[in-house]
Amino acid sequence: MPDLLPRFARCPVIVAPMAGGTSTPGLVTAAAAAGGIMSHRDVRAALAAGAVAAQCGTAFLRCPESGAQPLHKAALADPAFTATAVTRAFTGRPARGLVNRFMLDHPDAPPAYPEVHCATRPLRAAAAAAGDASRINLWAGEGFRAATARPAAEVVALLTGR
Repeated sequence: MPDLLPRFARCPVIVAPMAGGTSTPGLVTAAAAAGGIMSHRDVRAALAAGAVAAQCGTAFLRCPESGAQPLHKAALADPAFTATAVTRAFTGRPARGLVNRFMLDHPDAPPAYPEVHCATRPLRAAAAAAGDASRINLWAGEGFRAATARPAAEVVALLTGR
């Protein structure tokens, strides 16, 4: 059975400092939870775990106001894309995205930013121009299936329970 907790709740490195408070007099420790927060339930869980805020990214990718390209937005809802993974294939820096052919073809990309980014830029541009989602970076978090094409204000209302 898959773990149904948002990613932040499965990460003791983030949750432990929130629960532990501070050991320095006068210093207040505040943490924002991030990772897999896609619903009001997820936000409530983050706050209950001690976060003072919840940061949502992928929840907004398909919104009309998002700067994501139409090909990227479509891929988030495409059943052909079933998982995310962390890769350096596109830029040389680790980032999570939808698993596509380019990621699979370059599993051992070096940690060489900006060199990898510059080397792949023309390949990504050509793939985007051709409408080829299998060869562009499709950044997304683990909760990508819950992203909707609603306006950002509606997504905020859903996240806040209003």
